[in-house]
Formats: sequence, structure tokens, C-alpha cells
Amino acid sequence: MMITNLDAPRDWDGTGMPLSRLARLVTTDIDEVHDHMSRMFCPHDLRIEGGNPPIAFRHHQASLKSVTFNATDYGNPYGRVVVNIPPANALYLVQFSLSGVAQIAQEQGTIELSPGQMCVLDPDVQVKQTFGEGYKHFTVKMSKCGLESVLAQELGFRPRALHFSAQPVRLQGPAAAFAHLVRTICDDLDSGIAGFTHARACGTVEEALQRLLLAAVPHNYSELFDAPPSSPAPYYVRRVEDYIREHSRDPISLEEMIAVSGVSARSLHAGFRRFRDTTPMVYLKNHRLDLAHRQLKVAADEGLSVTEVALACGFTHLSKFARDYLDRFGERPSATLKRMNAH
Repeated sequence: MMITNLDAPRDWDGTGMPLSRLARLVTTDIDEVHDHMSRMFCPHDLRIEGGNPPIAFRHHQASLKSVTFNATDYGNPYGRVVVNIPPANALYLVQFSLSGVAQIAQEQGTIELSPGQMCVLDPDVQVKQTFGEGYKHFTVKMSKCGLESVLAQELGFRPRALHFSAQPVRLQGPAAAFAHLVRTICDDLDSGIAGFTHARACGTVEEALQRLLLAAVPHNYSELFDAPPSSPAPYYVRRVEDYIREHSRDPISLEEMIAVSGVSARSLHAGFRRFRDTTPMVYLKNHRLDLAHRQLKVAADEGLSVTEVALACGFTHLSKFARDYLDRFGERPSATLKRMNAH
């Protein structure tokens, strides 16, 4: 992969192939290529356009624990190689161009991937790749489960589906660090050094790659992932919290909270997830439950019933209030009131 801001060894600038000592398949038979790549990645359609040109295919591969590194050259002197890949589901494929340009069509549109760039293929959509003559590429195959597990560790909650931007990312900053670590690992594996594959090291190395990828390529949780972990809640979260405390007895809609925050719905949800480990509406419900819990402790002295306390705290569905109260405090609101009456 061509990285202009690092001293790239010759065999990573497109004139040679990484992992040169770790060839998995060298062939001129396109059917053999199709069968091999289907087994290495996933079943897919493969064809060559442009007058049935000869090929000199090479695939080199090395692995750590669950991460696999793949260098591929279809060896087509002219014409185009077209690959249609169904949803990979369990895999993220991180792709670099070593030489030449690839056209990559996904649900979000078509991009061109050139040397000095990287992209992530969405595992949940169909992908069509078209490789021009002389194209060589490098692919890092990463477990979806493993990557989402690392993201969950950082966010403090289990996120929904992780989706990366389909746009190419230049190899600079975290992307350059990701590419450089990949190169270092592969060059060492190619030379027979066993340090990165050591049982005590490979898991940590994989996690470093996963974290760098999450930092390098924009995704739907980037705002949370990139935020300093120890920073205080942003102003828009605190603004909504203040509004809830002042108006908890009044009807409050999500639209009102978004308007009060001054940010988008997505940013507001992301802020509450990051800094309060919940959603705005659940935060509102729990605040009201806590308020009801406190009021039930003194309700007997004031002659209030459970219904009166619930309505005063903003609850309109009494049966749902009772269920939520039980889930939060381990007893029904009537039990709290009765227990306080007995004192």
C-alpha cells in the first residue's frame, strides 16, 4: 500500500507483493482462482471482461488469531476483473490499493480506491468490485463480532449494528498508523518472526488493529468513540437534564428535548449514551420514578395515594408506572406506601 508520509519498503509500493514467502495460490486457471477465493473469503461471482486475457494470479496470506492479511494480484495484463460479493455478514473487509484503481459499488454508491487510500466494505450489503489491468490489492479480514466487542468496551454499552463510511480514507493520521502496523506485522510474519503470533501477544495486537480502524475510518459511532473518555457531559446533555428536573411533572416529548438541546436527535441520543449510558426518554422515566419513590416515602404523612403520587410525577399510565417502579426498586409502589405507613 503506497504511503507517502512513511518510508515504504519497495515490495509495498505496488512493484512487488507483500507476504511474498507466504503464497497460498499461484495459478493461470480462472476457475481455480474462483474456487480458492470463495473459500478464503466467501462465495462470490468472478469474471474477466475484455477478450478473455491470460492471467497470472497470486494470493499471499498470513493470519494472527482472527485477523487475516491478504495480498492479491489477478495478473491480468489487459481487460477487467469483476467480482460480485454477497453480504459477508460476519466480516469487515478493509481494503487497500497496492497499484491501479478499483471501482467499488455498494448500496451507498460507487467509489474509486487508489493507492494511498483505504476503505471498509460493509458486511451487510452486496458489493461489486471492478479491477482494471495490473490492479493489486491488500485486504485485512476482521471479525465483525470482535470489532463490535471492542467498540462496546469503549462506549460502555452494546451498540447496534456498526456501519463504516463507504468513502475512501487517505492514509494519514490514524489511517496511516493502521496501515503501518499492518505492514510491520506482515513483514515480520513474512520473515518468520513469531513475536506477533505469540499466544500472549496476538490478542492484544488484534485489539490494537481494531481500535486503530475505529479511529481511522468514520462510522456511525465515531462521535462517541472519538470523545475524550473522561470529559464531562456536553452542554446539550446538561441542558436537557436541567429541563427535565424543572418540568418532570409536565408532559415532555422527545421533540421538546431535542429542541431544548439545540442539537440533532442523533447527537442528543449519542451524548446520553456516551455520558449517561441511557437514552433521553429512559433518563426522563427514571428521574420521574426516583421522584415518585421519594414522594411515596412521605405520602402517608400528606394523605396521598399511589395514584396521586404517580400523576403528580408525570405518569399517566398507572399500570405501566407500577411495572417500571417494580423493575427499578424491587417492590410495587403500593408496597412502598404500605411500608412507610407502618413506620
